[in-house]
Formats: sequence, C-alpha cells, structure tokens
Amino acid sequence: MSNLASFCARYSQQTMQLPGGAEFSYRYYRNPVARATVVLLPGGIGLPDLFYLYFERFAEHYSVITFDYQEQFTTNAELARAIASLLDGLDEHVWLVGQSLGGVIAQIVAKFHPERIEGLVLSNTCSLARDMGQEARDELMSMVENQRTWKRRLQLIPMPVFRRLMAWAVMRKTRDLSAEERRLMQNLCDALQQLLNKQHQRHMWDCSIA
Repeated sequence: MSNLASFCARYSQQTMQLPGGAEFSYRYYRNPVARATVVLLPGGIGLPDLFYLYFERFAEHYSVITFDYQEQFTTNAELARAIASLLDGLDEHVWLVGQSLGGVIAQIVAKFHPERIEGLVLSNTCSLARDMGQEARDELMSMVENQRTWKRRLQLIPMPVFRRLMAWAVMRKTRDLSAEERRLMQNLCDALQQLLNKQHQRHMWDCSIA
C-alpha cells in the first residue's frame, strides 16, 4: 500500500494560471480508459491529500482532479469560479463528489457554472435550497457557531497541540473498527500532522462560516 509521499510523487501537483492572473494548484490524473472524470471535494479541513487513498481507488476507473481550498480564494463563491475556470482550462466535464463543506461547494459550482457539470454525489452535507425547514436551518446555524468558537480557540492553542487533539478525536471513534481500518485511520492522522497549518485552518473556518 502506498503512503502520502509516494502518492505525491506519482500524482505530482500542477499549476494553472486562471483568467485574471490567479494561479490554481491541483492534482490531475487522466485515465485513458475513464468512464468519467470526478472532482473530489473534501470537507471543512480542505486538504484532499489527507484522503489520497480515495484518489488512488477512484483513479482505477476514472480520471480524477483534486486541489486544496487555496487561501487566495477568500470565499466559497470565489473558489467556485476558480474551479469552473480550472475545468474550462482542462476542457473537462465532471462529476463533483463533495463531502460536508465540499458538498456545499459542489452545489455552488453546479448552480452557477452548470455547463461543465455532469452530476453531483453529495455526502454528509446540507442543502442550499431556499425552502430549507426551520429545524434544518437551526442545525446549520449551530454548526456555524461551533466553527466560530473553534476559530477563537485556535488563537490560544498551539498548532501542534491542536493537530494532536484532532488526531485524538478521530482515533477515539475507531474503537469498533478492525485492525486494518484503524491502521488506515492512523495513516490519515499521520498525514494530517504533516499538512495542516494554522493559516490554512483559519481560512477553512472562514469558508465554513461564510
């Protein structure tokens, strides 16, 4: 089984200059026998390399695109426009696979830039429909307030401690998993220790709160 370093070497990061001059970094595997192209949009941590095993599994049958939620795109709307420009530059029509915040971003891209979108696969996310029920709206606002609270706490918690807390929170939920499943989750936590920094985490909370 590969590790994060071998994944990054095999699927090297590329950069495209978008209209307006912004640079967009991404990973792109074009499978010559692909059934379709998928864009993997992770949740609120915004670091798709944490889930490199998903990329590799999808790449067995599909072309795959991933990217960080980069800090030069300060709102979800800006990120959605950048994603649409990236797809234009790659001349790709895609399925957006979005989890949590990634599902929200997928809906924004599909609504305002439908010409490049073939379909959505959404997981553990919320609807952006205007007729959202009050119970769902209250739950969403509670989640937003929780993100604000953690953003304030990060001003006081050293980043190495914060990363360890996140890894602990993940691993404590794996008690009922098999040894192999726990090993995979530990690999994810090890990758998190390498990739997550305070500036990026603050940016992701801003995206979640917006």
